[in-house]
Amino acid sequence: MTRTDQAIRLVASWGLEHANGGVASICPASNREWQTILTRIRFERISGLAVEAAAANSLDLTDEQATELLEFHRAAMTWCLFAEQKLLHLADAFDEEGIDYAVLKGPALAHAVYEDPCLRPFCDLDLLVRSGDYSRANALLAHLGHARSRPEPRLGWEARFGKGSVHVDSDDAVEIDLHRTLVLGPFGQWIDADSLMAYRDTFVLGGRMLPRLNDTGMFLNVALHAALGWANPRIAPIRDCYELARSGSLDRGQLERWMLSWQLGAVFERAQSLVASHLAVEPGPIFHVAQPTTRKQRRLLSIYSRESRSVALSLSTARAIPGVRLKIQYAWPLAIPDHAFLRARGGGSSPTRLQRVLIPFAFVSRSLVDLLRRSGGRLGVLQR
Repeated sequence: MTRTDQAIRLVASWGLEHANGGVASICPASNREWQTILTRIRFERISGLAVEAAAANSLDLTDEQATELLEFHRAAMTWCLFAEQKLLHLADAFDEEGIDYAVLKGPALAHAVYEDPCLRPFCDLDLLVRSGDYSRANALLAHLGHARSRPEPRLGWEARFGKGSVHVDSDDAVEIDLHRTLVLGPFGQWIDADSLMAYRDTFVLGGRMLPRLNDTGMFLNVALHAALGWANPRIAPIRDCYELARSGSLDRGQLERWMLSWQLGAVFERAQSLVASHLAVEPGPIFHVAQPTTRKQRRLLSIYSRESRSVALSLSTARAIPGVRLKIQYAWPLAIPDHAFLRARGGGSSPTRLQRVLIPFAFVSRSLVDLLRRSGGRLGVLQR
């Protein structure tokens, strides 16, 4: 483990009573090493924990380095306040339209889970709505001046099969991630996200009560976020898992029912493993949740850890969707999408629909060649 990795682990596990296997303090050997550490702190969104670690001299910085960290964190908190002001305006608009929602991650975690909101920076806003309200919520954001970052493959596809959409107001640049489910891929298809709206609580922001998922629902969300969000997991959602797991307010029985009915055992297993490896803690006594897993779940989980995973996720999603008719309704708009979607995917240049259709076939061909190569010739029948 490099000194930079040691520093990030120290910061990530700052304040955890049961952290072990780490180092007592880190002093960057050079300003160049400090810049590498600071870049990771920014990327992992753990500047609040870093400021606390520096104040206790566990992250032993020079005055110049400490000032640089504090200035970055101050800017991050200024942005959070700006985004929270935006959230209050959105809450008014959603309430006026009668659209139920729940605030995910970001401000909900900062204000409802962490001891101090400054410990949990965030950069965007995530809102969950019911599938039946998804189109209305999209229209409302457009009416409020937000532009979608990318159109959907065909009208109505996202409300049935997509995870959500990204909307940005050019006047303030705050990104709004509108969700109708919690994660991409097959696991997102198995989750009944609409039912999660029955598991809501509130948090206080600017003297107002805003809806969020309750602690059990938030734990489900952050575990998915930690385990499936990136090929290389990020620290913030892993720390979120620990903070919620140790809160003592989780309904373990409900979590186990969700894991069983939505086939999430392998996801929670990975989330627990990430807590142990990235925070230097023993998560077993914290999680206290049975994790029924299958080889199928673990195989699907491996897709999310690939750097290039979009085609594999699309194919596994199609397999997870029940019934031939629904599979066709999912796959056809992806194979033959609108021209606007093609242009957005191509960065302005529009691939032909034939090229779009051939993408899955190219993926299958590459996968077969890779399988044959890794088999070392043992699949002689396939080779012939």
